[in-house]
Amino acid sequence: MIMTNLNELQTIVQSKKRFIDGYSKIILSFKPIQACLLHQCLDEFKDLSLKEISTLIQPRSSNSKIITLNTEDIRIPGAKIVYDLLYVVRHPLYPSKFMLIHIEAQGEESYKYALPCRSLYYAYRLIAGQKNHSLGFQKSFYNDILDVRSFWICLHHAKKKDNCLLEYVTHENQKMGNFCFDPKFHGMSKTHLLYPSLHSKEEQTLEEILNGPKSIMELLSILFLSDRDYDQIIQILERKNDILLSDEDKEEIKDMCTFGQGAYLAWTEHGMKQGRKQGRIEGRKSGELDTLVQNISLLLESGTISDIQQAFSILRVQKEMQSKVLKRLDLH
Repeated sequence: MIMTNLNELQTIVQSKKRFIDGYSKIILSFKPIQACLLHQCLDEFKDLSLKEISTLIQPRSSNSKIITLNTEDIRIPGAKIVYDLLYVVRHPLYPSKFMLIHIEAQGEESYKYALPCRSLYYAYRLIAGQKNHSLGFQKSFYNDILDVRSFWICLHHAKKKDNCLLEYVTHENQKMGNFCFDPKFHGMSKTHLLYPSLHSKEEQTLEEILNGPKSIMELLSILFLSDRDYDQIIQILERKNDILLSDEDKEEIKDMCTFGQGAYLAWTEHGMKQGRKQGRIEGRKSGELDTLVQNISLLLESGTISDIQQAFSILRVQKEMQSKVLKRLDLH
C-alpha cells in the first residue's frame, strides 16, 4: 500500500514538473512582470519606470497580458522551432523601431548540449526569419532588421549555476584602421540565460526580502521555485518590485503559486522527503488526483494545449491515472 502511494505521488510530482514549464509561460506573459525583466536585464530600459516600459510592450494592445506572435517557425524544412513566447516592444532609444523579445521557459535543462549553442541558434533564426516578413525587413534593406533579445529562464539545473545570469552579445573588434560601425548595426542580437535558485521561506524572512535590493533572479525564484504563501508573493511583487496587478490577474497568480510550490517539492531533497512523508501518512486522501485534474483543466482553459490527450502526452500521465482523470472530468 505504501509503495502504491509513493508511486502515485511520484507520478503527480513528475506531472507538476512538466506543468511548471507550461504555467511559467502564463506567469511570464503578464506585462508588468515582463517590464521588470526588461528593466533589470537590458540597458535600453534601465532609465524607464515599469509603467513606462509596460506601455511600450505591444502598444496597440490594452490587454494586461502579452498576446504572443506566431510561435511556429517552419521556414527551414525539417527544422521546425516552436518558441515559448514572442512579442514586440517599442524601442526606447529609437521610437520609430521595435524590438523582438523572445522568452523560453525551461523546466529542466538538457545535458545533451550546451544551452548557449541552442539559444544563439534560436536568436539567429529569429533574425533570419525577418527577411521578406511583415514584421521584419524587405528585399535587401538589412538596416531594418529588428533587434532580437532572447531570454532563457532555466528552472531546474546544476546547483553550480544557481543565481547565474549570463549575457551573449556581438562585439566589434577593430583589428586595423580608424573606422568603426555604430554598435546599432551589429548589436541586434543579445541572448540571456537566467538560472534562478530554489527559494525557501525558511532562508529569509519576508521583511529581509522586502528590505533587500531588487533582483530579477530573486523575483524569478520566488515566482517559480518557492514554497512561499500567495500573500507573501503578492507583497514582494507590489511592495518591493512595484509590480501592480489587477484583481483578476492576482487571482490567476494565486492559481499559479501552487506550481512554484510543486517545483520546490519536486526539485529539492527536502521537498521530496516531505512528499514521501505526506504520501505515507495521507496516501490517496492527500487530494493529489484533485490537483492533477484541476491543473489539467486550467491548462486546457488557458489555451496552452488543445485537448486532453495532448495534456496526457506532454505530461506523460500513466494509463491508470488517465482513466481516473477522464472519469473525474466526465470524459470517459
